[in-house]
Amino acid sequence: MNTEKAYASDRVVLLSIPSDIWYKRVYLIADKKSWMDYENFTVQIGDRGEFVYNFPDWYHGKYEPALYNEDISGDSLEDVIIVLNNDKAGIGNPLRDIHILNQIRDPYQKYVEAPVEPINLITDRLVKIEQHGNLVRILADNKKYEIDISKYDFSNPRDPYVSIDTIEYSIENGTLIGIVNVYVVRDDSVYGGYLGHLKIDYFWAGQMYKAKSITFKEHEPEKN
Repeated sequence: MNTEKAYASDRVVLLSIPSDIWYKRVYLIADKKSWMDYENFTVQIGDRGEFVYNFPDWYHGKYEPALYNEDISGDSLEDVIIVLNNDKAGIGNPLRDIHILNQIRDPYQKYVEAPVEPINLITDRLVKIEQHGNLVRILADNKKYEIDISKYDFSNPRDPYVSIDTIEYSIENGTLIGIVNVYVVRDDSVYGGYLGHLKIDYFWAGQMYKAKSITFKEHEPEKN
């Protein structure tokens, strides 16, 4: 498929993964509704149309999508991972939508969409955050972190929170990774004061991808 020619029509190849082996090439295809809106997605694996999966309810807008073809379930079969930007999600919903097609042999090769544990359920289950004066305590996966927010020089910092709207996904050494930011509310910014991020390692639990571990990385404020 020629990407430049595809973009001349409403049906476009949004992303692709090249390969010297024709049946390993992956294409993410969608209807281009405007310069930033894409709907009615198709995932095609291979050049001859053996594996074509349609997803009419998927949506993407604005920021760059991502497409991976790696084994993240641990069965030595390459899975297809798609990360879209759902700017229609609204307040309180993550803007990044992740979709995973697990490759399986049952007994023949096919791809099955696998659910991913929602980020709000993960943070509710494994993360606790509270503030005592200038000290923010984060309990993440039974590990305790303490941040002295006085060194950040925030205006009236209060109410620390995990911003699930900021989640980003990537693949590291065959593991699905989620990064989500931690803030405190402050008077001079609707975005809050940035404290650092939580790194979530996912694993295939047999029915869905679930959080295996969470670590916190504190942001170091700039020195004046």
